[in-house]
Amino acid sequence: MTTKTKKEAVSGLFTGLSEDLVRDFTHDLKTVKYGKGKTILLENESGACLYEIKKGRVEVSKALESKETPFAQLSEMKVGDFFGEMSLLTDSPRSCTVTALTDVELLEIPKDDFIRLSLTQPIVMFNLIRILSTRLRVTNERFTELMNEMIRKNRLMAIGMTASKIIHDIKTPLTVIVLTAQLIESLFPDSQEFTSSIVRQTKLVDELVRETLDYVKGTPQPILVQKVDMDAFLKDLKDTYGASLKSREIKLVVENKCSQHVYFDEERIRRVIINLLRNSSEAIEEKGEIRISANLASNWLQISVIDNGPGIPDSIASDLFKPFVTYGKPNGTGLGLPICEKMVQEHSGRMDYYPVQPHGARFDIRLPQNLN
Repeated sequence: MTTKTKKEAVSGLFTGLSEDLVRDFTHDLKTVKYGKGKTILLENESGACLYEIKKGRVEVSKALESKETPFAQLSEMKVGDFFGEMSLLTDSPRSCTVTALTDVELLEIPKDDFIRLSLTQPIVMFNLIRILSTRLRVTNERFTELMNEMIRKNRLMAIGMTASKIIHDIKTPLTVIVLTAQLIESLFPDSQEFTSSIVRQTKLVDELVRETLDYVKGTPQPILVQKVDMDAFLKDLKDTYGASLKSREIKLVVENKCSQHVYFDEERIRRVIINLLRNSSEAIEEKGEIRISANLASNWLQISVIDNGPGIPDSIASDLFKPFVTYGKPNGTGLGLPICEKMVQEHSGRMDYYPVQPHGARFDIRLPQNLN
């Protein structure tokens, strides 16, 4: 075995070999070139060489039994990567198609030469196994992601069908409730405050179901941007939900730092904040505090909902806005936050979560104010 120099070859396949040994081995090997878009290997053809990429990038793909999607991209490889090893190891046809993404230059390593090097330098076979194991791990992770995505889509489809049926089934009783409330108001004018609340909450039920259906379908909904007085907006939230929280010894604090009117779809952002209030109140087991603050700076309105509850585990924090992610709510659907984020994004805004020290959660709603 040739003594290794201090500087090792860069290639993953030849890692651990001296530069002199690699130079001697590759001296008589052929270098082949392919132009951008050219097919290098074709699936199901016979193969007797593996290739190391010396220059450029290639795409590895596999045929699918679908007219709409005839092939799937498996990976992209760059300088130092190698491909074509499976035909050498299994004596089988090529398992994938490889195409040049750019002009490429490849070192062609015939099977006999590779076997001879592996027998004299076992570390080469170890490198091959190590790299293939890494590729297998990545493939497993992608497969898991794909399966999770399929499960999410199937669940969303089921929820969509259910939401459609619910909308159809509750249309009549909701209409009856609204008409009854209006009749009561006409008979007892003093009941207007209560009947208006009945009508508003009834319409909210219908809108919530429709929002779920819209989210499942992925259809963006037009927003109705209005001029909003934040003092009145926050006072209404506190008056409506503060009393129920107070009975559980949860203090609701509102803080408005906006000195001027702001602009957003009032009903939708109200529903976003209500959802956040509900989540915070359900997370706080005993007495605590929830704070809603509003601030305007650089043409952005920021509304923050902050609580001093137990907070959100780090294990799910990065996935909070993905569908079906829920924590500590046995009957939760895991769709509340994704739907909220969608409504904020329809304003061209963004929604973020931050942990609060020593414990608690903070959600920021940021809405642009330079709207035409």
